[in-house]
Amino acid sequence: MRTQILTLLAVALLAAGCGGDDDENALGEATTALTDTAGAEETAEEVLTEAQEALGEALTLDFQEQNGSGIGGTVKLEPTSEGQVEVEIELTGSGSGPHPAHIHRGSCADLDPNPAFPLEDVVDGRSKTTVDVTTADLVADEYAVNVHESPANADTYVACADVRNQ
Repeated sequence: MRTQILTLLAVALLAAGCGGDDDENALGEATTALTDTAGAEETAEEVLTEAQEALGEALTLDFQEQNGSGIGGTVKLEPTSEGQVEVEIELTGSGSGPHPAHIHRGSCADLDPNPAFPLEDVVDGRSKTTVDVTTADLVADEYAVNVHESPANADTYVACADVRNQ
């Protein structure tokens, strides 16, 4: 990244030294490219900082009801000392279950149907699973925790919580 910035700056300086309107435009474009690159770097640093902060603290997310299920509750994502995440689900209005649950890539509004990380089924409103992923990875990308109606009707989602938007 630094090499690209230095190259752009060198080209801009050479162009400015030769004079002319076209050269001034080239200088302006190079300056804009440098500014945009710096902005992108700052955004990446902000995401990384958020991810690092999440390493040491648990996230508790609220489930949103889906498909008129009447099911809500919370999911707690807590980092372990082994660099994993303990996922604890507590549902309200779910009955005895079982309800399959997963962490999926994407958001509740645009969910990848293939689970990224399977979770223990929710039985009697509870589930606890240790997942081989870090909290930082979960918040650095877009993931959602999703609960399905039943093993026989896994295509029907009953509750979902976006990880990144919290």
